[in-house]
Amino acid sequence: MKIRDITIRAGRSLKQAKARTLLTSFAIGVGAFTITLSLAAGVGGRAYTDQIVSANTNVNELSVTKAQPTKQKGPQKYSSSTSNISNPLFSAEPLTESDIAVIQKVDNVVSVSPNYNPQIKYITRAGQDKYVASISTFSKSVTLKYAAGSTSGDLSDNQIILTEQYVTALGFADNQDVIGKTVEIVADKLSAPILNPETKTFTYMVVAVSSKSGLAFRAQSSLLVSNSSAKNLYDYINFGTRGYGKFIVAAVQVNGEDKAQSVKDELKAKGYDAQTAADVLGVINTFINVLQGILLGFGALAILTSVFGIINTQYISVLERTQQIGLMKALGMSRRDVGRLFKLEAAWIGFLGGAIGSGLAVISGTIANPLISKALDLGDISLIVFTPINLIIVVIGLIVVSIMSGILPARKAAKLDPIEALRTE
Repeated sequence: MKIRDITIRAGRSLKQAKARTLLTSFAIGVGAFTITLSLAAGVGGRAYTDQIVSANTNVNELSVTKAQPTKQKGPQKYSSSTSNISNPLFSAEPLTESDIAVIQKVDNVVSVSPNYNPQIKYITRAGQDKYVASISTFSKSVTLKYAAGSTSGDLSDNQIILTEQYVTALGFADNQDVIGKTVEIVADKLSAPILNPETKTFTYMVVAVSSKSGLAFRAQSSLLVSNSSAKNLYDYINFGTRGYGKFIVAAVQVNGEDKAQSVKDELKAKGYDAQTAADVLGVINTFINVLQGILLGFGALAILTSVFGIINTQYISVLERTQQIGLMKALGMSRRDVGRLFKLEAAWIGFLGGAIGSGLAVISGTIANPLISKALDLGDISLIVFTPINLIIVVIGLIVVSIMSGILPARKAAKLDPIEALRTE
């Protein structure tokens, strides 16, 4: 018989036991559902992390820290280099001005920018309340979502980017109203005597208002100023303290993506730890791969369980159709074709299970995507992304698994003696 005819006959045979066929297909569909969703979550998760890293980092930039000594048990000996930067509990080896100079001399390094992170007192404007705020350094390589205004290139020393929350808090009419207006940053000089505190006001003009973005890697509540403005604030606040000139991390610009790894290796040899954009992406993707592997394991377990269901269904089918098998053989159907018939019936079950499970996964993922994005405040970003190739692989994979599961029942059917089969009641 032709394969086409056997395939059609297999489908007709399954129609005669619709309930059993559907139940077995649903069993394998559970595994298909889990695997399809986990693959889609992996694709979406990796795409999202790739967008985050590309939007918040520069392929020509490395994040550099001082290589930390092996952590020792018990009390740590005091060292002036590990005495606090801004936190008395901080004991990691910081970068110093001499470290910055060493890094600057490394081949292919264009610039080194320490993370100043000045701890200001508050932000305000004339006639308004005072609000606690954090200051971060603006970077051209970081993609921002603007609610109003914009900036081309770097910021000037007297410019600042506010967030939408501070627009409302500082009493502006709307996001457009704040553009071109000034705000005041007030900072305390930490080295000043407690009984004679010293405070200074820094005035900035607002050039843009940033809004929340699902791709934001940094704290979205931070106000952004230029690197030199952050340094001026930092110098005023920390000059004369033990933490002055000590930094947790520095951003190192190199003159090309292809030079990033060689600079990283040279810095490591000099006693520094460095991370490239690829390193950050690799760490996040490793975490996603582990989670995806766990979900795939559950799906594989469900499929393994359904394999026994397919074998059981096919064995019952062989027993119920013993006389039919004997008649087909008596009419000239070969043992090979009988075996193919039952293997193709198993293939049909695998196809139905894969189609049902994958279809339900696509429907569930499509419904869940906007709910997840809303819950995580990601905007229009989708974390579950289905690709046709993955759906095809899942269905074909389950067909193959089902055929393998049907081999033993098919062999039993093929070996039946036609005369003995016809005698069976």
